[in-house]
Amino acid sequence: MTLRYRVASLVAVVGLLAGCGGLQPEDPGLALRQGGSAIGGLKTVTATLKVTKGTISFQGFALVSATAAIRLPGVSDTVYLVRQQDVQIGLEVVIIGGRVFLKPPLLRFEPLTATQAADIPDLARLFDPQTGLPAVIPQGRSPKYLGAETIDNVDSHRVEATYTGEQVTGMLAQLASQGDVDAVIWVGGSDHYIRKAVLTGKFGDNGSQATVEVDLKGFNGSVTIASPGRTA
Repeated sequence: MTLRYRVASLVAVVGLLAGCGGLQPEDPGLALRQGGSAIGGLKTVTATLKVTKGTISFQGFALVSATAAIRLPGVSDTVYLVRQQDVQIGLEVVIIGGRVFLKPPLLRFEPLTATQAADIPDLARLFDPQTGLPAVIPQGRSPKYLGAETIDNVDSHRVEATYTGEQVTGMLAQLASQGDVDAVIWVGGSDHYIRKAVLTGKFGDNGSQATVEVDLKGFNGSVTIASPGRTA
């Protein structure tokens, strides 16, 4: 092997490592198992769900996004951006002590009945140890390693996998898919926290195709939960 060839090979390897954020390729199944385990150990987290394709409705509103401050296992403060026709409004929902409180714009919090609350997406359910991300993520079928990418300044493994509609519905009832769901998941290379997941399946209105993006941050950080007794 000539010196010129050795130098060229070294440059190619360095370029490859730099392009993947310094992470070495990971076994995709292992990355998913590590991601599920790390998420299962959380005490607090901030989660954002965005509908990027299709329409997912609840209580007569089309969901645009939901951002939740979560204190596990069951306390959360979520702001929903929803659309009705051409008007977008924000709704705040606090879940605490098993009770659900809704705050429409410019009004006070009001308690909801169990029936009323059942239709509202509860992002804290994503972290349920039995039916949420910790249990479901490691079960992805045909995992495929797609490379590495930096998410929130963290070098992360990008893995694609397939999940059943039942698995995804168990995580969040509003994502009731009529078939398999394709997922692309970003797992932190150093701490294994799941930073991002993009799910695509037939969980839109009337079984239509839809895509949602879930972004996680603030792992075990401080979270603020509003008091349902307070006004805006």
